[in-house]
Amino acid sequence: MIFAAGQLQEKWQEMRTHLYTIFVDLTKAFDTVNRDRLWKVMQNFGCPERFTHMVRPLHDGMTAQVTDNGTVSEAFTVTNGVKQGCVLAPTLFSLMFSAILMDAYRDEQSRIFITYRTDGHLLNSWRMQASTRVSTITVHDLLFADDCALNTVTEEDMQRSMDLFAACCANFGLKISTAKMVVMPQPPPSA
Repeated sequence: MIFAAGQLQEKWQEMRTHLYTIFVDLTKAFDTVNRDRLWKVMQNFGCPERFTHMVRPLHDGMTAQVTDNGTVSEAFTVTNGVKQGCVLAPTLFSLMFSAILMDAYRDEQSRIFITYRTDGHLLNSWRMQASTRVSTITVHDLLFADDCALNTVTEEDMQRSMDLFAACCANFGLKISTAKMVVMPQPPPSA
């Protein structure tokens, strides 16, 4: 994510445009995933039902105990979250995080566009003048584990983006760690 964010900043410097990046961290993200919602998200993303039926037993019926100064608590049922230490946990959370972002911004028109060439000269801006083999993609967010970088070009868009993201996180039962949130405004270079 850091490399991609750096590339985005570099391109915006070349284009002499403002860029606002909000780095967002979720509180206990892996522990608070609503499993019923996760199974639906997997289905919506087209995961084979057979795969979901293989993953569910790894999470259903989980119990845990707490040890404090040698004293062990009674076992209790764990009903939320993806299984800690499971190799599937990051992928399962990524599916859920992607669903959150898709839901949050489904009606939004991002103004973060990257134009690139398909002939191997992707990052050379003067080559973008030729219209052959040129494509454009939208870059609204960058993800890594439970961290996200939301990108906008105006302060108003930044606030709207954060409001939409926060509402959707609440809808999915996830909490934003405001103490770890960082806003990085990047003004265009002086002319």
